[in-house]
Amino acid sequence: MTFPRLEPRWRRYLRFFGPDTRRDVDDELESHLAMRVEEYVAEGLSPAEARRKAAERFGSVAATRAECLAIARGRRRRAARAERLSDLWSDLRHALRALWRQRVFSAAVVGTLALGIGATTAMFSAVDAAFLRPLPFPRPEQLVTLRNIDIPFAPAGQVLPSRRPDIGAVGAVREIFSSVAAYASGGLNLEGAGPPLRVGVATVTTGFFTTLGVHPAHGRSFTGEEGRPGYAQVAVLSYGLWQRWFGGGAVLGRSIRLNDRSYTIVGVMPRSFTFPEGADLWIPMTVPLTFASFEPFRGFLASQVVARLAEGASLGQARAELRLLWQRAPAEVRASFPEAIADPLAPLQRTLLGDRRTSLLVLLGATVLLLLIACANATNLLLTRGAGRGREIAVRAVLGATRQQLVRLLLAESVILAVAGAAAGLALALGSLGLIRTLLPEAMNSVAAANIDFRVLAFAVVLASATGLGFGLLPALSAARSDVATAMKAGGGGATRRGDRVRRVLVVGELALALTLLAGASLMLRSFRALLETHPGFRSQHVGTLELTFPAQTPRAAELAVLDGTLDRLRGMPDIAAAGVVNDLPLRGGGRIAITVEPEGRPTPPDGGRPGARYLQASAGYFHALGIPLLAGRLMTARDDSAAPPVVVISATMARELWPGEDPVGQRLQSPAGLAPRTVIGVVSDVRELGLDQAPMPQMYFPVHETPPQNVAVVARGTLPPGALLAALRGAVRGADSTQAVYDVRMMDDVMASSLAPRRANTQLITAFGALALLLALVGVYGVVAYGVAQRSRELAIRAALGATGGNLLRLVAGESAWLALIGIGLGIPATYAFSRVLASLLYGVEPTDPATYIGVAAALLVAVLAATAGPARRAAGLNPVDVMRAE
Repeated sequence: MTFPRLEPRWRRYLRFFGPDTRRDVDDELESHLAMRVEEYVAEGLSPAEARRKAAERFGSVAATRAECLAIARGRRRRAARAERLSDLWSDLRHALRALWRQRVFSAAVVGTLALGIGATTAMFSAVDAAFLRPLPFPRPEQLVTLRNIDIPFAPAGQVLPSRRPDIGAVGAVREIFSSVAAYASGGLNLEGAGPPLRVGVATVTTGFFTTLGVHPAHGRSFTGEEGRPGYAQVAVLSYGLWQRWFGGGAVLGRSIRLNDRSYTIVGVMPRSFTFPEGADLWIPMTVPLTFASFEPFRGFLASQVVARLAEGASLGQARAELRLLWQRAPAEVRASFPEAIADPLAPLQRTLLGDRRTSLLVLLGATVLLLLIACANATNLLLTRGAGRGREIAVRAVLGATRQQLVRLLLAESVILAVAGAAAGLALALGSLGLIRTLLPEAMNSVAAANIDFRVLAFAVVLASATGLGFGLLPALSAARSDVATAMKAGGGGATRRGDRVRRVLVVGELALALTLLAGASLMLRSFRALLETHPGFRSQHVGTLELTFPAQTPRAAELAVLDGTLDRLRGMPDIAAAGVVNDLPLRGGGRIAITVEPEGRPTPPDGGRPGARYLQASAGYFHALGIPLLAGRLMTARDDSAAPPVVVISATMARELWPGEDPVGQRLQSPAGLAPRTVIGVVSDVRELGLDQAPMPQMYFPVHETPPQNVAVVARGTLPPGALLAALRGAVRGADSTQAVYDVRMMDDVMASSLAPRRANTQLITAFGALALLLALVGVYGVVAYGVAQRSRELAIRAALGATGGNLLRLVAGESAWLALIGIGLGIPATYAFSRVLASLLYGVEPTDPATYIGVAAALLVAVLAATAGPARRAAGLNPVDVMRAE
């Protein structure tokens, strides 16, 4: 039934009625109905007609009464809400005034929380980008990368048979994969207006953009025909290159030259699309591949295959289908790729993250431990403050404040402190974003870099609220439960033994967590020190380098002329001690070409063959410039460029593997891949090319003039300052060929630093967390001991009056602190052991359960605790019983 609309006068009456005064409502309704009946009778209606008309006007008495009661209840609820909001606002205002009066205390709590919340928020931004935030592609959960999928190759116009599952076979399974594409990152020289520019190039199959679900902002993407060998060459520009090189003008249909080849621009990608990392433009990858496909790369096509799952297809179905494809491969091929059969695909987001998963989770766990220490410290500070507010709380209780109101008031203070700490923590998180981003691989940063966005802000707000309630609830309940009579008699102290025990338990917990973080920091520092002490096989100090690339059609004589001209100019400078060239710098990253070799005339070992040796091309000056020691024989000279048979210089590891216990100089090696036999003329020291934490692989150096490579790195050692040395390198190349583009112009120290950046960031962060944890724990210890001395001043004075010396009192206070430290250390040892086991994959040259680290950190923590106790202990030892008793 629809309730009738009440007159405004009747609504005014309801202000005087509560929802339970049914009799008053009924009486008023009956009276109002009677008045209406009288009015209708006065108008000439019969009594029966008047009653019927009045009933139609107001409905039944019960219905009208129900509506009146509902309105009354609603008004009471709204009034109650308004009262609660008013009380809350009053509590917040009082809390703000109280905290402002104790600004030093408030600043200490806010600073403590800012460290914990800021570190946790900063790490969450990286974890969010790596694990939680979807990639910026449509339906990103459907995107997967496939392992070891082959791309057909036709070196001489005839497609070589694929021994592994190839991209065509995968794309044919339409019920599982809706589209499949391959991509690889390289570089080419862009020529046009101004000096040549080295640009990042992504070579992609024509279905690349369709697979990712993105489309050009201007123009179009590639057609199927443009991926065939010999078809017209086209390119799609990135938004950044379009703005830098062309000023954002009309470019569709224009031609650009890349390594002396003409490409027609057919599209421009959106500003937000930067995949894969470092790509300034995209060109079609021909399928099957030809030798021209390798030009943007260093002779090695490090390709990735990405696929989009069909609607309704699951990861399990895709894995099963790929395993069926692998079953068709020969047995020896399957034996060479066991990981591809065991796990043939992975989500694209996991592939972009690479091997950084463990380090991110470890660092997030470390920030959580730091946050727990910060919360424990804040709780301790609030408990100490609450113990001194006993009289205030008692007065409020006497004046009528309920326990619920007292708890709400104290929680308001905690939440305000937490919000202020979160605001300061966000500022710290913003300032540390540069360091946080180094934790993620470049491939991930290019697609989903760590940022303080709405998701991270929401996390910070939730974290601040939970933290405020978490560290504020115990002090609020403790203060609200205090005995009023005792607090009034105590004159404001209100301290209890139970409160003292809680504070000591919190300090013990802080020390246990601090021990865990300190041990992790110590292990990471020792690991990083061991890494820095690892000799890379060369000397990076005072060495500058740059790289250049020659187009594939550059004549050999022209390339040699540029290289020789550059080296001659560098050698002619008085401040340059040595200069040379190599086809690939160590620690540079990227693909590596390895060739299987074996001693000439010796049988292949029964275990299946020799390991691959790294293929390098270098000049003799390269070894002098990088300080790579010659261990035996000699280096290559100009007459070796056309020597018959050709010569080679090998590394010490290669010499030991091929000729153990023999002199390798003068020996000959050959390759089953068809490499002409070569004579070993020298042995040089091993160079760690993949990383300082990676064992050096066998290396062999061919004379660079024998077959000049397309990609060349020029290195020079000199006494010039870094800026002048790099300028000299640029000038030497420009003097030899003014049209040659140079790139990656940097000092070898910077190359070393880049290779160590992830480990350095991990070490810096965990060390910072450990230092902050120790600082917070010591502040907690100092606060508890100082407060205990103040509360026990009467007891200590009586002890002194009874004959206790200052040394006795000093040992009493320090002994209690030492026991707290020992208990914390004892509880922290198991947690430290578990944490160090998790750190194992991040360590180098140190065992995660190293006893010296455990003992050293425990001893350092104990000494630090005693040092923090020294001040309060001296005050206790210096108490004058007369002064204390007079004050009492």
